[in-house]
Amino acid sequence: MAAASLLHPYARDYAPMTILATVVAYYILQTYRRYLQLRHIPGPSGVGWTKWWLVKHQGRGTLCCDLEEVAYKHGPIARIAPDWVLVSDPTEIRRIWSVHSGYRRSDWYKGFRFDPNRDSLLTASNNKEHHAIRSKLLPGYGGKGLGNQELPVDKAVLAFIELIDREYLTTTDSTNGHVIPRPMDGARVFLYFSQDVNSAIEFGEPFGYMQMNSDFNGIIEAFEMMMGATNVMALFPPLLWLIKSPLVKPLLPKPTDKTGVGRLLGIVQEKVQQRYREIDNNENVDRPRDVLQSFVMSSLSPTEVEAEALVHLLGGTDTTAAALRTTIFYLSVKPTAYNTLSAEIDAFFKAGKATRPVITDAEAKSLSYLQAVIKEGLRIWPPITGLMAKSSEKDDIICGKKIPAGTHVAWAALAVMRNKELFGADAQQFEPGRWIAAAKEAEKEGQEGEAARTRLKEMESVQSMVFVMGSRWECLGRRLALMEMGKVLFELLLRYDFAIADPVKPFQWWNYGFTIHEKMNFIVTKRDITR
Repeated sequence: MAAASLLHPYARDYAPMTILATVVAYYILQTYRRYLQLRHIPGPSGVGWTKWWLVKHQGRGTLCCDLEEVAYKHGPIARIAPDWVLVSDPTEIRRIWSVHSGYRRSDWYKGFRFDPNRDSLLTASNNKEHHAIRSKLLPGYGGKGLGNQELPVDKAVLAFIELIDREYLTTTDSTNGHVIPRPMDGARVFLYFSQDVNSAIEFGEPFGYMQMNSDFNGIIEAFEMMMGATNVMALFPPLLWLIKSPLVKPLLPKPTDKTGVGRLLGIVQEKVQQRYREIDNNENVDRPRDVLQSFVMSSLSPTEVEAEALVHLLGGTDTTAAALRTTIFYLSVKPTAYNTLSAEIDAFFKAGKATRPVITDAEAKSLSYLQAVIKEGLRIWPPITGLMAKSSEKDDIICGKKIPAGTHVAWAALAVMRNKELFGADAQQFEPGRWIAAAKEAEKEGQEGEAARTRLKEMESVQSMVFVMGSRWECLGRRLALMEMGKVLFELLLRYDFAIADPVKPFQWWNYGFTIHEKMNFIVTKRDITR
């Protein structure tokens, strides 16, 4: 009070305005400084000053396609926000993602924390911390000591077949002979399958989505509803402190909730606590090892086990389900590919080479066109198309342009996967035959064969980026996802024919890193597999 009285009356009267003016001036200077740092990088209008372009396109759920357009218009590196650049050059992205590049995950990942105060395998930005977590989880993800992981997948495939037979097969009215279609919503049913697979592998028993044929806990719908807001929030890391606020905490999902995200938190918490009680009481000596048990037996704390169990459960469900349904969609609108795959499957089955009742993973991998379909399905629409921003503490040169330290470096997934120089003039089309043709060319001798082998290797290397292969952030669920795809595609296309119910409007979609589909209705008819 005494100090304030010594101020000149003018200073006392205008002090608040002076402080406000100082803050505004500082903000303007900082904004201008950020603008100048990347002014040499082309991009959409206004992106050098605000994040509005990024927020707008992320919020409406079309960012993956908008980034592809930016890459085509502005080249291999483009500016998409004051301190964000977009890279679509596969070679540069692999360098940035490589283990010794010096890059780390940017603060963008913090927006995807399940626990606002704790990182997981999905969000850890410190490279040493991420490596430590990954090392503890690797045995569980890799199936080490967990028995035959094909068995729960096979059971889920058979449950899937039973669900289709029970609920979705097209029938005929016995009185008038009229066909009665029963559309199958692939947007939901494939999620039920992947949820049951992941829960069976993680907990030793499936959640039972396919048996109920519904999102009975509201978990799937709740996660889909929060994806848009989560992705927008991730663009503003400083605002994430709001989630930690005592005022906001009561509004967040809680393990005691009866439905939605909170219900899933409660299920995971219950199962983790049960495992630790069994250990304390020496009751789990004969328990079959599953992924959760592997996590519990690692040096992770119970709280960390809960977080990683959630990541394992959710990380492979939306992605695998999206990959399956989009691949079957593309097949259904590409008759040549559909018929070629059906012929390969039929021939393999009739030759007695397919293990019954479900093909083995090794057998599925021996089918060249099936594997080409899987590769192409993952390439044409990657399961994860998020920004996946990385940053470095040092300045860097990317695509010949100087990029200052701390810049968020994102990738344009669709532009990378549809690179015409690498995948051909029809790179934006679903064409599994490109992989067969490339492999055939690679068998030639001489310089022509050597060039073809180099191209095929590059095609496979770029396509594998959908799993972030060759980096410290490589997807640990890759093996399981490919196993599921091989088994499901073989067994479903062996037994059924799929057609899109409404070719004019086949489905609705939004993309928030993961693709959300609605009303992807298929007409399913029974095939005669004895032909």
